[in-house]
Amino acid sequence: MKRSVLLATAVVALLLALSPFAGYAQLTTGAISGTVTDKQGKPLSGVRVAATHEPSGTKYGSITGSTGRYTIPGLRTGGPYTVKFSSIGLKEEAFGDIFVQLGNPYALNAGMSEGDVKLADIVVISQRNKVMSNERTGASTNVSREVINAVPTLSRNIVDIGKTDPRSNGRSFGGQDDRLNSLTIDGSVFNNTFGLASTPAGQTGQSPISLDAIEEVQINVAPYDVRQGGFTGAALSAITRSGDNEFRASAFYTLRNDGVTGKHADTNNFNTLPTNQNNFNSYQVGFRVGGPIIENKLFFFLNAEREERSSPATTFRAARPGDVAGTGTVVRASATQLDALRQFLITNYQYDPGVYEGYDLKTFSNKATAKFNYNIDDNNKASLRFQYLRSSSD
Repeated sequence: MKRSVLLATAVVALLLALSPFAGYAQLTTGAISGTVTDKQGKPLSGVRVAATHEPSGTKYGSITGSTGRYTIPGLRTGGPYTVKFSSIGLKEEAFGDIFVQLGNPYALNAGMSEGDVKLADIVVISQRNKVMSNERTGASTNVSREVINAVPTLSRNIVDIGKTDPRSNGRSFGGQDDRLNSLTIDGSVFNNTFGLASTPAGQTGQSPISLDAIEEVQINVAPYDVRQGGFTGAALSAITRSGDNEFRASAFYTLRNDGVTGKHADTNNFNTLPTNQNNFNSYQVGFRVGGPIIENKLFFFLNAEREERSSPATTFRAARPGDVAGTGTVVRASATQLDALRQFLITNYQYDPGVYEGYDLKTFSNKATAKFNYNIDDNNKASLRFQYLRSSSD
């Protein structure tokens, strides 16, 4: 029986930072918000706030309102960012080394004082606790690119990232079945609506996207946020990598086979039982590359991965002379009986049931991600992503 999954999705997203709500339509971006006051603590309106993503030169902006409040939504995650506050007749304030997380607004307040515009710029380095923010909507776990690279996983499956959350038990959150989780990638839903697995390609034991294409993952179990719903386990919101002004590339190859498995099982340290060794082989190979097409303006990111696996369909075998039937992996039926049954079906019904032991099941998957980011101007950004997945298993 073949189970196959074919997914080819092209998503065009225009991220228009023309209103305070543009960055909050999905958990795909970050934000910086706060209040600007004078030296007496009174709110300042009309102050221009400019944030620059240093690796790509992408610029974002906002202006404080009558309460001195500002919000810069739709930010690329990561950093570092440099944020500058400027207004006529006031000294410019600048904050550097700011890193933005997925779905967690970075709280940055500023105090400005009067000054001569001829004075040199004052640069203030801010160190703030990212966890403490009055705009958080419940407990969440943010998994950065560095953590993703360090998490041990044999299958390189994005769902395995859930183990970094203390509320999880493997792929289960809050005691719920993993099919009751919700996975989104750049705002696109990657759930298996048929219900046989938690994600596309889950029926074949594969990941719907390469880990090399993931920038950050946020895990929410019980968010106080009307934008998130449709799950009783956890919401895993992932975003893909994007290119910047520096060319970066990597490639990998992983291999597992029966040569790395044990030959005996220890039983209470008294004796050892030989295991029925079956041949299996699994390998993964992939690459990623990203960088600028036009510096500070147009960027690209490409990723591809292939996995092939061959594993025994069963570890049980028929009893033969010298075996003890019904113990370990030796079944009660003898090879002589099963051979006779097979020959009976062939002779009388012209039906060959095939072999009953010693055969393998084949699995493969191909995954690819292509993404382009375009900085139209300081207020308008465009993103184009193509996602491909094909997976099958005997």
